[in-house]
Amino acid sequence: MSAPFAFVWWDGMTLTAERAPGARRLGVDRRCLDGDPVSGAWAHVCAVREPEGVIEFDDPAVQQVRRDALAWWVPLLGEDFVCLSTFRVDSVHYAGAVTVARSPVRFDSDPFARIFPGTAIRQSLFCPVPAPAGPAIERTAGGAPWPGGRF
Repeated sequence: MSAPFAFVWWDGMTLTAERAPGARRLGVDRRCLDGDPVSGAWAHVCAVREPEGVIEFDDPAVQQVRRDALAWWVPLLGEDFVCLSTFRVDSVHYAGAVTVARSPVRFDSDPFARIFPGTAIRQSLFCPVPAPAGPAIERTAGGAPWPGGRF
């Protein structure tokens, strides 16, 4: 069985699925990269390049932004929504999140930007994934980035 996550690399300005020198490796929900990418979609990357940019998934701030994503952020994006994933560095540590949409219009409301600053980039890396069902926000088996994985 393959891991419920894949890796992307973030250098502060570019997010790729290929190892990149000087870029930070981050785990992302595998489903976001499996399938047909949405060409020209926008990714709102809320992460920093530095490896010190981590916080525990169990931190109340991380719990709250995930609740807010379920309660109003994903519904606000509506038909523009492509996919969403937190970033992981290991099964305990959160390193940010990415929200992918067909338009960047609502990115100024992204709750994940309350923890790490957001950067909007145009890309063709991510595939459509159904919006996560609520209300579960607990971590899943295998340390999968939320909302992927299983219990």
